[in-house]
Amino acid sequence: MKKSLKLWGAAFTKEPSRAVIAFTAGRDVASVSPADAKLIPYDLWTNKVHVLMLGKNGIIPKSDAGKILKGLLKLEQLVAAGKFRLDPSKEDVHTNIESWLTEKLGIEIAGKLHTARSRNDQVVTDIRLYLRDQVLTFVGNNIGLVQTLLKLAKIYQAVPFPGFTHHQHAMVTTFGHILAGFATMIIRDIERLKGWYILHNISPLGNAVAYGTSFPVDRTLTAKLLAFDGPDTNSMDAITNRWEPEADLAYSVVVLMNHLSLIAQTLILLATPEFGMVELSDKFSTGSSIMPQKKNPDPLEVIKGKAGFVHGQLVGLLSMGKSNFIGFNRDSQWTKYIVMDLLSECEPAPAVLTGVLLTMMVNTKIMETWCRKGFIGATTLMEQLVAMYALPMRQAKVVVEKGVKRSVGQDKVTFTSLCQSLQEEGLALPITESQVAAWQEPETIIGLTKSFGGSGKKSMKQELTLLAKQLAGHQKWLLQKKKDKGKALKSLTDAITSLGKESK
Repeated sequence: MKKSLKLWGAAFTKEPSRAVIAFTAGRDVASVSPADAKLIPYDLWTNKVHVLMLGKNGIIPKSDAGKILKGLLKLEQLVAAGKFRLDPSKEDVHTNIESWLTEKLGIEIAGKLHTARSRNDQVVTDIRLYLRDQVLTFVGNNIGLVQTLLKLAKIYQAVPFPGFTHHQHAMVTTFGHILAGFATMIIRDIERLKGWYILHNISPLGNAVAYGTSFPVDRTLTAKLLAFDGPDTNSMDAITNRWEPEADLAYSVVVLMNHLSLIAQTLILLATPEFGMVELSDKFSTGSSIMPQKKNPDPLEVIKGKAGFVHGQLVGLLSMGKSNFIGFNRDSQWTKYIVMDLLSECEPAPAVLTGVLLTMMVNTKIMETWCRKGFIGATTLMEQLVAMYALPMRQAKVVVEKGVKRSVGQDKVTFTSLCQSLQEEGLALPITESQVAAWQEPETIIGLTKSFGGSGKKSMKQELTLLAKQLAGHQKWLLQKKKDKGKALKSLTDAITSLGKESK
């Protein structure tokens, strides 16, 4: 008996990876893990820091703190080995962990874990840590995307490419200039993500239910051991606004997805037979269940779909914060589900787009051919009439417009039509046929482009250098934040070891 055939792909030379297939399939056949499963490592971290502080400050005996910490370290090992699962009967991750400790240590010891703390400041801290790691992940993925865009922009910096407005021929640029423009967008997205850090890398731990605690907690210590910049200023603020850090990050990601969607749509069009300027790799395409010839840009279309999907989730987060009363409100619990869904849907997108860009074939000849159609050189022709013969710009524009009208079907303004238009306007210029032809040639147009940020040789060199410098700064920032986290975790480990010695 023959094996069953795959739904599509027999015409492909390369198969998409499992990651690409999973990205395009979404949740069609995949389940979503519980929200609090993502918070287990952060809750363990928060618990260790809190218990250490309780022991060091004499709020609970050091010997009890040591036993709880030992239990948390054991649980951490079980989690790493995949031997700990959340029990749905125990409400949330916090209760699951505390219940496990109680079973192992007894309530006499484990019952002291929650001293000077509420689940309010506990979950807000956990989520803040989770969101912070997501920021670093997105920054890292976007750095990889920008590296690819700049690499390709350098390769194609002098390749003529038709710029468009209103989906119609506008002016000649270069393909490298377009790619550098995409890189500029993503660098701005990285800066927006870094801005989240400035606003929200502060510790809510110690705020308790929202109004502080009578225990002498050391919030500066716990903030340091969690790699926060410090404790927040007001205990009510973070608990009441359990939507704002989520919405701020969601907004940054939604803007990023809009940019990715823009790039995706551009590549989809350029890859159509009608454009033929790029060819997408089989590795980032899918087939049809019925049409044998089809090679569809599904990964790019999914990026577009996800961009639209997360717009609604952002609105949901903003709506959560519009009518809060001071203190904790249970409806804010749903911000966790919304932001986690949003981030998990979008996280793979920059890497997928990076793969599309690295594997696509670029047809530079077709790009250049399109730079000789649709009167795309008319604007530069007009500018040269102004520059060379001191014509008022508006008068020169009328002359070239009439030249376009008289040259219908030619794709370029002809010398004869331009001379007739000049004569009609009462102008006599010592212009030559070779000048009129040259000023509409793609290479000449690119060479004449002098404005900073444009497609000219000098400006492209400046632009790529500047973008590379900005990217290096973002790489340095990312490395430093990862070091800060590693330093905090090491300090915590050292402090736990020290407390263990003291409690013996």
